[in-house]
Amino acid sequence: MFTKRTTLIGAALALGAAAFAAPAQAAGSNGADVTKFNECTVYVSYQDCRTGTALTHQVSTRSGIQSTSSASNYTDTLTATNGGTVLTAIRTQTHSHTLVRDGQLIERGQHYREQTTDGSRQCWEREDSHQTGDKVQYDREAHHCH
Repeated sequence: MFTKRTTLIGAALALGAAAFAAPAQAAGSNGADVTKFNECTVYVSYQDCRTGTALTHQVSTRSGIQSTSSASNYTDTLTATNGGTVLTAIRTQTHSHTLVRDGQLIERGQHYREQTTDGSRQCWEREDSHQTGDKVQYDREAHHCH
């Protein structure tokens, strides 16, 4: 459970937030942080853009449970600067949640979806996993292209 992809998801969200932190808009209330992405970087022959949102929510209850959840929905596009042709588009959706009490994991889950379009090919990746304590309920991964 929580394979290399999980580490990559967390790293991608952290790096994405850091990379686009300056132009992003953030708002918070009740332990929630929202980041809106709408940024492009222009290179000599292409432009790289990210649009979308990321949300993180943390709550501690009186009974000592710490709840953390995050969700994101964003699109990365790579576009040729000579004519605006989209070279690659990657649409990513994530959701994860964790419940901890007294330093012990109560529950953890993750859902990841990615659709990549480049040229005439489309690919989909999916990972869904859930764990309570040290017991894995499910851990599924799927990848296909056409």
